[in-house]
Amino acid sequence: MKVVLDSNFVLVPIQFKVDVFGEIPRLIDEKIEYVVLSPCVDELKALRGREKIAASTMLEFLKKKGVKTANVSGRPDDAIVEYAAKNGAIVCTNDKELRQRLREKGVKTIFLRKKSFLAVN
Repeated sequence: MKVVLDSNFVLVPIQFKVDVFGEIPRLIDEKIEYVVLSPCVDELKALRGREKIAASTMLEFLKKKGVKTANVSGRPDDAIVEYAAKNGAIVCTNDKELRQRLREKGVKTIFLRKKSFLAVN
């Protein structure tokens, strides 16, 4: 099962101290292939200040975890919707509007609930 990580979700481990790579397998009982889309990587690299440090740290961590980068084009949210619908992926995001768009396409999402644990919808 492909699991797409949105930009805002990549920062969850630092912002909320939630072990997403420990929690996600609890929610999905299949072999997981983590993916981050190139527009999301670009979005993370463009951050400034403290967020830039957190993003750089997490991008290095993702590489060590073997998270693949899918080279796609378009705006991050549009690319996520298209990629997830085409590949039958689950998307990890905390963006309410994106979650609604994905729900309309029949794509499941994983999100942070109560700033302390992950839930699937």
